[in-house]
Amino acid sequence: MRLLKIKLYSILREIFGSNEIIVEFKHENITVNDVLETLTKKINNNSTQLNQLFNSIQFVANGKPLAKDEIIPNSVDIIYLLPPSSGGIIDIKILTSEHIDLNDLIKKLYIDENVGAIAIFVGIVRKINKNEKVKKLLYEHSEELIEEKLKEIAIRGINKFKLFSVSIYHYVGERKPGDLTMIVAVSGESRKNVFPAIEEIVNEVKHEAPIWKQEYRESGKYFILGENQIKADETSKFKF
Repeated sequence: MRLLKIKLYSILREIFGSNEIIVEFKHENITVNDVLETLTKKINNNSTQLNQLFNSIQFVANGKPLAKDEIIPNSVDIIYLLPPSSGGIIDIKILTSEHIDLNDLIKKLYIDENVGAIAIFVGIVRKINKNEKVKKLLYEHSEELIEEKLKEIAIRGINKFKLFSVSIYHYVGERKPGDLTMIVAVSGESRKNVFPAIEEIVNEVKHEAPIWKQEYRESGKYFILGENQIKADETSKFKF
């Protein structure tokens, strides 16, 4: 027996009355078509309109789309269902020192003939902060939660701004001044949806993703908590 959690959005959430459902299968080698068939049986409606909707759904697992006849890897236990209006190729990476070629990223984002705009945000470690030289940043993250949260942010952006794709790359570990810290890239029909999308997604990554930053400056180490900071020397008064 195998259980799959199905995440639902937009009209699919309305149809099933929930933002996620658990589907049980008696065999291990499950294809996307098997999931579609099971979901169709759960709805007491066999209209042409519903069949067209189900045939246009995009299945996403581990940030990548799945073909209808593709066997879902045993390592996958969550499937994201994106309605057709959502578009939505999701690309999530947690990096340490890997180089990202922005030209290659642009080619990857140009996934549809209707793409008319691509917006890219690149975060960089600044050399000066609070009138002090920055020595380095140290990013700590939750390996168990990070990818799931970034996927959630990406899917939310796709649905809200009708994007074709979202890429979120975040570096972890030690970063020196001038190093990249984060790349967020989106593609859509025009600047009217990619500009507000890139700003909102970057803000959500900064405030919602389980990534924590320590900044080492000339005066010492600081924990960056949202828009606030606490000097490491001051944490002693909080200890039990």
